[in-house]
Amino acid sequence: MQAFGHTPIWSGQRVQRTNARGRHVYVPEFKRWIVEQAQLPGMSLAALAMSNQVNANQLRRWVQLHVKHCAGPITAATLLPVTVAVQEAPAPAALGMAAVAVEVELAGTLMRVRDGVAPATLRMVLACLRGTAP
Repeated sequence: MQAFGHTPIWSGQRVQRTNARGRHVYVPEFKRWIVEQAQLPGMSLAALAMSNQVNANQLRRWVQLHVKHCAGPITAATLLPVTVAVQEAPAPAALGMAAVAVEVELAGTLMRVRDGVAPATLRMVLACLRGTAP
């Protein structure tokens, strides 16, 4: 069989025996080796399987079983304590700055919002400009 670039090929015996239905029983060392190769970064499972004459779905199943049995039981995540500190931003006037105005253009209307506008009032005005009920 032709090698596929840098895809490794097993040099020993692959099949231990073939049962009456034509299914192969693979040598455990081969299975271990090919699963290790499949887990290498950047390794193509399809190319690895093809170059070693194994069905790609079979190799994928072996990898899944290996990960399932070797990963161990899944444990709950440990939560770390978190402290949240809220710090009020100083008002623009306290910093010696003029109040900042925000301009919003919506539905062809230009609206200037100055500092200190209540959020509920702003929501109502925006809803009216959009043509939706608040």
